[in-house]
Amino acid sequence: MFTKGRQKTSSENAPAFRQQGPADAKIVIVEFSDFQCPACKAAGPPIERILALYGKDIRFIFKHFPLEGVHPWARTTAIATECAGERGRFWPLHDKLYEKQEEWSQAADPKAELVKYAGQLGLDEQPFTACLADPETRAAVDSDIKEGRDRWVGSTPTFFINGRRFAGSLQLSSRGMIWIEKLLKE
Repeated sequence: MFTKGRQKTSSENAPAFRQQGPADAKIVIVEFSDFQCPACKAAGPPIERILALYGKDIRFIFKHFPLEGVHPWARTTAIATECAGERGRFWPLHDKLYEKQEEWSQAADPKAELVKYAGQLGLDEQPFTACLADPETRAAVDSDIKEGRDRWVGSTPTFFINGRRFAGSLQLSSRGMIWIEKLLKE
């Protein structure tokens, strides 16, 4: 798998609610992820470790890349996090979706689970449900998918650290850490 390509890091089209860290950080990590993907869930601890070690030097940007062919609810959950993000609750819903991944992905009605989680996070049901059906919200997810395809993302999670691609959390934890150390020394 091609993993050495350097490409311009794009954050200008990522809403602020999907970004963490200083805007002028030396290192920008962009993650393309899918909320129904077990490997994406497993990437949480390595990401947390990197942010804990290098937080002041890292800007972390989350991008949606739902793999609908294998994860039928991935796009819906991506849209749900956009709705939560517009109301200041992106990261709490992000965390809850990964924490409860097995529960909602196997539920008879995953959309009802999303509405329930939104309520637990203090979001009003009616505006949240209306947002789920809003074409503009879907367009935000579609924009990330297009960017991922343009950057040759073929699996999740895929990370770009200052433009260099790392496919999966193992590459992030090993070669990605080496790359971060190198960038910090420059």
